[in-house]
Amino acid sequence: LVVIFLLLNGIASLIQPIECFSSPAITSSRRLSTISYQQQQQQLLLSRYHQRATGISGAGRASCLKSTTKQDETIKTETGDGSVVFYDDFLDPDNPMGVVCARGVCVLPDDDDNEYDFSAPGDVSKGDPSIIDKVLSSYLGPRLLLGFASILYGTNFPLGAIMNDALPPSAATSARMLLASLALSPFLFKLESKLAPTALLCGCFTALGYITQSLALVDISPAKVSFIGAAVVLVCPALEILVNKKDMSIRNQPQVWLAATLCIVGVGVLELYDPTGATALSDVFSQIGVGDFLAFLQAVGFGTSFFITERMMTEVPGQALPITAVQVSVSALLCMIWCIADGWIGTPGSESYGLPMMLFEPSLQLAAAAVLWTGLITTAMNRFVETTALGKMKSAEASVILATEPLWAALFAALWLSTDFGANDYIGGALIVAACLATALQKDNFNGFFELLGDGGGDESPKSLPAEKSFE
Repeated sequence: LVVIFLLLNGIASLIQPIECFSSPAITSSRRLSTISYQQQQQQLLLSRYHQRATGISGAGRASCLKSTTKQDETIKTETGDGSVVFYDDFLDPDNPMGVVCARGVCVLPDDDDNEYDFSAPGDVSKGDPSIIDKVLSSYLGPRLLLGFASILYGTNFPLGAIMNDALPPSAATSARMLLASLALSPFLFKLESKLAPTALLCGCFTALGYITQSLALVDISPAKVSFIGAAVVLVCPALEILVNKKDMSIRNQPQVWLAATLCIVGVGVLELYDPTGATALSDVFSQIGVGDFLAFLQAVGFGTSFFITERMMTEVPGQALPITAVQVSVSALLCMIWCIADGWIGTPGSESYGLPMMLFEPSLQLAAAAVLWTGLITTAMNRFVETTALGKMKSAEASVILATEPLWAALFAALWLSTDFGANDYIGGALIVAACLATALQKDNFNGFFELLGDGGGDESPKSLPAEKSFE
């Protein structure tokens, strides 16, 4: 625990200076002589978000990105009217109202109530919506799409184990990241320049997550790696405290404490409880190995990556795919260095471990198929699917759907690898999934609990605006 605390402190000390350098607190607004009606509507949505967010920002939040400048500018529009508020910095203070965030991705919500009309005035020749539009505009469509993304994420773990059986972990991970970076390369140069330093730092932590995940799959089961990886519910709140100086007291953030408790107990049961009773109490901690530590380090890498990504994307929404492109490109570069350090390059037969030769090696066909699937589908395409679905729902709903990922990983591990599960896996896994679900709760859900404790009043913290539609 001391090592993890020192590690998170070190991460916090890295994030702040990079962000201060990449996003100055005060910059000049862009002056536009013309603007489309669609852009005007988008700016109205962004301005409403920032006005709400500024009104509820906590006084104790310490960040060089907190300061923003705003400027009213009269511009020519197609409708002939006028004033639009531009904001230079776009940071989520305490609650991302107006931005939907889940699993390190933030997108602007699509307004189902037509409060903002993104179609040009007088445009009545739209034609019938396509089948895809009909699916995405329905209630079930986006939720089923995000559920499908969660299923795809779950395949990563057993397929990672399959790749490691046939290839060096460095070769498998490097090939996967290379394919993902090539697939997302069109978005690479669409990244906002001021996000570049932070995105590069974020990519290093993404690489840490992928590398430690691959190494953990060598020693422990895919289901266990997935369950322990859900410890991001501990990492992200810890960084909120260390970096954002956010008030994470149990009265102010009860859902975080509930999630953390369930996660710690779940990991404890998963790691320390022996359902057979063969392990003596004095030898309980001897069951924890290097693979378990690497699986938790995976959570530190991905959790930090999620944390940094959400900070970037609440500042500049619409950058999900460019940021992902940078993350996988940095991961591919670091995995290439890992391959060199691993020592297998130049050994007999090593020429078939890389792309494209592995695709033509008969003995590596299953591993090559897994590399193609995880690189192109579950890493590249899945981020596009996730980004598309997130704009159609609230963050709480998205978090619940994505919390099912460890369950899918366990199911695929049982089907494809015939993994056996003990009582510790069922109990510990259920507690960890419950911890993920708990993060979707709101503070108001605990009002009855605090009233039972006699602490139901005196809450002066701001709540969601009741009169307007809000996106948690």
